[in-house]
Amino acid sequence: MFSPRVYFRQIETYNLALWPLQILTLLVGVGLVCLLARARPNASRIVAMVLAALWLLVGWAYLWSHFSSINWAATYAAYGFVAQAILILVIQVIPRRTGASLPGGFAGVVVMAVAVLLYPGLSLIAGRGPETSEVFGIMPDPTAIATIGFLASTRQRYDVLLFVIPTLWCVVSTITLFTMGDSIWWVPLSMCLAGLSLAIDKRRGA
Repeated sequence: MFSPRVYFRQIETYNLALWPLQILTLLVGVGLVCLLARARPNASRIVAMVLAALWLLVGWAYLWSHFSSINWAATYAAYGFVAQAILILVIQVIPRRTGASLPGGFAGVVVMAVAVLLYPGLSLIAGRGPETSEVFGIMPDPTAIATIGFLASTRQRYDVLLFVIPTLWCVVSTITLFTMGDSIWWVPLSMCLAGLSLAIDKRRGA
């Protein structure tokens, strides 16, 4: 098992290698939140296409190419991220019928907004500094949570399958942070459960 110092150091070097891509993905995330909030025609399809691309990016750039250097299991996680990207395309993008906005689905948009705008600041709360910030579209946690928020705000046939991999990742991330004694270990799973609760509630009422 890697130490906290090694773990957060590899995040720092990864962020440095990709800088300033974080600014771009952050702006993209804000754009997706705004697009979803306005519920324009084909908004869910556009958001899903971008999310699929970002799952591929995170799976390849972080899990496969970087995190796997200290954790061999990250290679298998990368396969999961590729699978999630494919599932998003098959379920949310390819069907002619676009995903319908759920009544009260704005709460899911809020979960997505929190993952995009506030999640990067958790590193400051944990006392680690901005170098280890986890940014949407760059790191797995905010990308998975934002995806759950998106899924909680829309509905498409078979989309229940799209909750599985993001949820599993949040569980793994929470266990990892807890094992290392990180002060914000509870955040990934808590936000995941919040999004899942919203999704279940809105689907019951739809």
